[in-house]
Amino acid sequence: MSAPIDLAALPRMSIKELRDFWREHIGRAPPPVQKRLLIRELAWRVQERMHGGLDADTARLLKSAIRNARQVAQQEDSSEQPRRSRRGSASSTARGPRVGNDLPPGTRLVREWRGRTHEVTVLEVRTGGKTGRSFRYRDQTFRTLTEVAKAITGIHWSGPRFFGLITSRRPESP
Repeated sequence: MSAPIDLAALPRMSIKELRDFWREHIGRAPPPVQKRLLIRELAWRVQERMHGGLDADTARLLKSAIRNARQVAQQEDSSEQPRRSRRGSASSTARGPRVGNDLPPGTRLVREWRGRTHEVTVLEVRTGGKTGRSFRYRDQTFRTLTEVAKAITGIHWSGPRFFGLITSRRPESP
């Protein structure tokens, strides 16, 4: 990079300007789609070129950690036994984990949506000897996070995805 880049200027640039900057200075791979990710990646690359990247030991340590995490994830995936749903036909793992029930009572979930901050508190519910979760939002109690997400947005959303508890998996690029 020939001229010094003002990192503080990146958030003020349009997505087109950021992509042009990416093509001009990075160019090897397609730029990230989301503006905030593109800004982060550009800032990292600019600083990497100005101050140097990771030293060899740190890079080796990170690669080893990634390799170990992948092995652990593969072992967990292969050892998971599908659980039967109440109907007995489909496994619940096909739809993914029941994220809401994994949250400890008292957990606060915060999400900013259209300029407003929304806060949800996880509650413990006991019915018929079973323990489950419900969610408190603006003095109302909801059975699921999806119901809360719909109350906030007005449309159907996956509640765990809306609150950032799960993300879509994309195939890794080689």
